[in-house]
Amino acid sequence: MAAVAPQHICYLCTRKFTDAAALKTHEQYSQLHQQNLDRQDGVIRQHKEEVISSVNRLRQQLHDAVSSSNPVTSSRAGAIETQLRQQIGEFSQAQEAIEYRRAGSDPAKQIRNAQAGTFRATRHEMRCGRLHFEVGAACWQGGKEMNEDRFVLDIELLSSDGLSVPGIMVLDGHSGSRCVDHLVERLPAVLQARVASKPLLSDDFLREAVVEACAMVDEEFLTWARQQEAMDGSTLLLALIYETASQPGKTRLLVANVGDSRGILCRATAPDSSGPQGLQVFRLSEDHKPNREDERQRIEALGGTVDLHGVWRVICPEQVVFGGRTIARWGLAVSRAFGDLLLKEPYKYGCTKVLPGQLVSAEPELRLVELDPSLDRFVVLACDGIWDVLQDQDAGAVCAGQCGVELAAHCLVKHAFAAGSMDNLTAVVLTWCVCG
Repeated sequence: MAAVAPQHICYLCTRKFTDAAALKTHEQYSQLHQQNLDRQDGVIRQHKEEVISSVNRLRQQLHDAVSSSNPVTSSRAGAIETQLRQQIGEFSQAQEAIEYRRAGSDPAKQIRNAQAGTFRATRHEMRCGRLHFEVGAACWQGGKEMNEDRFVLDIELLSSDGLSVPGIMVLDGHSGSRCVDHLVERLPAVLQARVASKPLLSDDFLREAVVEACAMVDEEFLTWARQQEAMDGSTLLLALIYETASQPGKTRLLVANVGDSRGILCRATAPDSSGPQGLQVFRLSEDHKPNREDERQRIEALGGTVDLHGVWRVICPEQVVFGGRTIARWGLAVSRAFGDLLLKEPYKYGCTKVLPGQLVSAEPELRLVELDPSLDRFVVLACDGIWDVLQDQDAGAVCAGQCGVELAAHCLVKHAFAAGSMDNLTAVVLTWCVCG
């Protein structure tokens, strides 16, 4: 059978082109194409607003039906709940179309951009010892004006004794994207330098390298922020995979957390007489929230304040002068982050009640686990926009039901949006198999 020549079609404009270059030129410069994109955006956004109104109306009807003492009214609750689920599904589908448009109009264009090196890949493969790893990612801007989330799937470190250390990370910027972009650009290189400076790869030396790299990259950004009076900050969730020369065949996962992104490990439970195989979920990190007891004690020992303003925040206890303006009460909803100069050095900006030290710290909290390929199934790293609306077990169940890492990450993000998260949404899913 003869091979079928590839079709170069703009389905939005219903036009066919002779080659890929002509199609790309049309997508970039055609006024008709831009008009059709704008028209499509308008239709999608209008539909999304209509669905939001319908969802709110059905939620009120469901509340009234459940609360009613009238048996006829209360019997309608099941039907209303079914309609509500359908409308929420339509709501997330409309947002999905908007996210495709933001990322490159359609899935086919995303693939072309990835091949051309102009779009961050959402899938990557790597090897460590006898395990082959696949990792997939999804990132939605969601309900925010800007997307300050980032992810990196292709960290490749090399130790001084020649061992490979692949890694991934999820980052969640705030107050701007300059800090999070600095981390994406600089942290892998600084990590490589610190790992290579150690005499060999070991648990302790890798921990040291991660802590040193975080401190160095944070100080790099703070040096720039002092000059520019920039308030940008970012969280970090980093996972490094490795084996040591002294224990080959034992694959370890080191997770470093700064902030409120979260990692979970999903492990299969062995089937027994009571039922089939299930799924257990274990946390690989603990959120750095200001009201966490140890974080509160550290902040208050320096003279900072932890208070509830919508959410728990670490707050400068008096006004500060920063960037030419007076700020009465500056706060942040995480207790550890990169950047955030004003909360690292408030005493330099008029806050005399705080002792020298950092109300918000960039010191990572580390957790080390040894992977058991016979039971451990996958790892999820995700930003707080996911965990604000989903429990750990729910996130694990959403991912477990999918047939690939990219689809699992995408479904998790879509599920979180449908559950009501209006934050930026990023999820990375890592799985593995034993090589032959």
